[in-house]
Amino acid sequence: MIGAFVFGLTAIGTLLWVRVRTPDQLIIAWRNPANLFGLDLSTAFVWIAYFFALQMIEPAVVFTIFSGLIPVAVLVAHAFGVPEASPLWNRVEGVGLVVIVIGLGYLAAVTLLGRSGFVRGDWTVAIVGLLLSSASAVSLAAMMIYSQRLDRLCVAPVAQYGLRFPLYVLVAIMAVLLDLDGKGPVDPSGLLVVVVIGFAIMAFPVFAMQKAISLMSTLSLAAITALGPLFVFAFQIFEGRVTYAPATMTGLMIYFSGSILAAYGGAKRSNRKTVPT
Repeated sequence: MIGAFVFGLTAIGTLLWVRVRTPDQLIIAWRNPANLFGLDLSTAFVWIAYFFALQMIEPAVVFTIFSGLIPVAVLVAHAFGVPEASPLWNRVEGVGLVVIVIGLGYLAAVTLLGRSGFVRGDWTVAIVGLLLSSASAVSLAAMMIYSQRLDRLCVAPVAQYGLRFPLYVLVAIMAVLLDLDGKGPVDPSGLLVVVVIGFAIMAFPVFAMQKAISLMSTLSLAAITALGPLFVFAFQIFEGRVTYAPATMTGLMIYFSGSILAAYGGAKRSNRKTVPT
């Protein structure tokens, strides 16, 4: 419900702005239905899978699996010949991604073994949570690819932000109406506070990423995005509802060292014209 509020309201606002200022961008998007539907469908899968994964396993693990698999998914898409998926251009980035994968494997193992801070159930729940986190990452990589296609057609980030959420909002509203994710009665004032926080920690970062997609290669952006999970873990400790787990912290340190290397390699590629390894 919170996601529907936050993304629904911001999407309506941006679409109204685009309709007044640059209506031609909406026309271009509607003339490319395959890319538009791909953008909407991948966005819906991202958030649905992500939010359900959060119900099952530790939030820091969800966000780490999600963030770390995005650059891996981009590389796989490049291997299959997707033109918008950028290749690996230097060894530093490659080493960083290898370390990221090692960290993700470690986090998956400690989650399955019950050594992480939170699993709502047995190992089968852990597997589902890990699979949903992975599906969310693959969906975001697909969203980035569709977004770059629309960007090349001159559909700006503001327009894309508004266009990517209608399907997700529709599915989220249906889930609320069918009580698929019921949380019980919600205090209106508390809901308002959560929605306001959602604008700050969900809508703004998503829009910032949407803008970055038009300025950077998919792999460089994915590598930089991979830096976020440590902040989620810190917030998780501060918030206090999930038990601190040394095993999770160890996995995050492995992952974080790899993400720094990958981001550094991506920055070198962005600043210099180099030849792919």
